Amino acid sequence: MQIKAGFKKEWLQFTRTFRLGGIILAIASFALADPLMYWAMNLLLEGISTTQAAVADTGALDIGEVASVFNNAGVVFSMTMAEFCSTSTLIFMLILMSPCGGEQKKRATIIPSCTGLGTFEYLIPKYVIYPVTVFAVTFVSCLMAGGICNLVFTDGTIDAGMMFLAALLCSVYLAFILVVYMSIGLCTSRPGVVTIFMYIGVSIVQIFLNQLGLTKFHPLTLRSLVTGEMFTESFVLADEAGSIAVGIALSVVIGVMMFVLTLAVQKGTKINNQIDKPEF
Repeated sequence: MQIKAGFKKEWLQFTRTFRLGGIILAIASFALADPLMYWAMNLLLEGISTTQAAVADTGALDIGEVASVFNNAGVVFSMTMAEFCSTSTLIFMLILMSPCGGEQKKRATIIPSCTGLGTFEYLIPKYVIYPVTVFAVTFVSCLMAGGICNLVFTDGTIDAGMMFLAALLCSVYLAFILVVYMSIGLCTSRPGVVTIFMYIGVSIVQIFLNQLGLTKFHPLTLRSLVTGEMFTESFVLADEAGSIAVGIALSVVIGVMMFVLTLAVQKGTKINNQIDKPEF
């Protein structure tokens, strides 16, 4: 009964506020806007290229070559998923600050705890509802973006199998980032600081790993693949299958470990309601 109550509490807070709509908007809007924006940019550059050819301005930058980049479905698709992995991630972290540690900061967990809601029953709905929602919305948005790219661009058409694989990898990555963010936020009760730390820190860690040549067999591999490597001529799926499998497996394992860590920290934290400002 407590788990059912926990799910009901979390789901009502999720759906009766802007959070659910905000997550859908934060991810799906880029799936629609980015391909159309690059399509319009491509039309503009092609018009400039035509004008340049008419005046025979051979000394100027060849706009036609630039336009060809933005007429490639695979390139635009990877740039759209890069938007998912950066801007969309920041937006949904800001939207979910309250359930990812803000409740502890505002002392909003006192009443549920006093009415019998246990720590496990309080945490498990968060680790199910939010990552699953982000995974589902990202997966559908990636497929929508890929379909639009294939529809409006003539070069570099994306194979259906690669599109589904890229959607899966991007969805797993975003759900993984959310779980890590949620765990640190719940453990520290400082979601604002954690948002900044995660947004900047992930990029720094990826750069550091790339400098060390550690580009495979970890969760950040998924981000590297979907934001460019998968859509290059040198990419061979068979060569990357092991790295992809390990990246997905580690994302799941680390996610479970972060849940266990959060559960241990929450259970080990003593709440003192006898003073004016309860301790968490």
